[in-house]
Amino acid sequence: MDNKELVILAAKKGGGGEVTPASIVTATGQMTEAQAAATRRNLGAGSANPPDVVDIISATPTIEPEDNTIYKCGELTSLTITNPPATGKYSIIFFSGTTATTTVGIENFVAEANKRYKITVEDNYATYDSWPYTPT
Repeated sequence: MDNKELVILAAKKGGGGEVTPASIVTATGQMTEAQAAATRRNLGAGSANPPDVVDIISATPTIEPEDNTIYKCGELTSLTITNPPATGKYSIIFFSGTTATTTVGIENFVAEANKRYKITVEDNYATYDSWPYTPT
C-alpha cells in the first residue's frame, strides 16, 4: 500500500495527570543501560521478538515505518509517514507543542496543540491515545 494514508479506527483519551519527560525521570529515577535494555525487552513481554525502539531526534521527521518497531520522538512540528507496511505493527510516540504538529500520511488524524500522542498501527489500521502536555 505504497504512499496510501493510514486510517484512524479509534481515538482513546488517556487518563491521569500530565506526563512529561521530567515526571517520568522523577518517577522512575535515572535508568542504567541494563535497565533501559530490560525496559525495551519488557515492551515486548511475552513475545519471542520484542520490538525495536528507535529514537527520533528531528522535529520534522519523515518515517518509513518497519514492522515491530516503536519510534520515540520528542516535540514535533511536523510528522510524515511514508510507505507503511501493509501488515505488521508499529507505534509512533510524540509531543505536539504550542503549535499543533502537522501530519501527513495518516488519514483523518489531526494533532492538537499541547498533547502527547501514541499512534499504534497494526495491519495498516491506526488507533491513538492522547494526554495533556505542557511544553517547557
